[in-house]
Amino acid sequence: MSTQHISHPRTVRALWVLVAALFSALVALVAGILAGATGRSFPEAVLHAGAAFAATLPLCLTVLATLGAL
Repeated sequence: MSTQHISHPRTVRALWVLVAALFSALVALVAGILAGATGRSFPEAVLHAGAAFAATLPLCLTVLATLGAL
């Protein structure tokens, strides 16, 4: 069994980054909805959503890089 690193084509890597970005957007959407449901103003809910996106995307990309998908 070979343990060599397999290089993925550029399009596959781009699709994984797109999946990570879409997942981060979904997390941000849920965070914004939950922040709005707790009675926060719209700008505060948007800030919560942005923070959730900014925290989730690097985490997803780090996991993908560690797994060797990038």
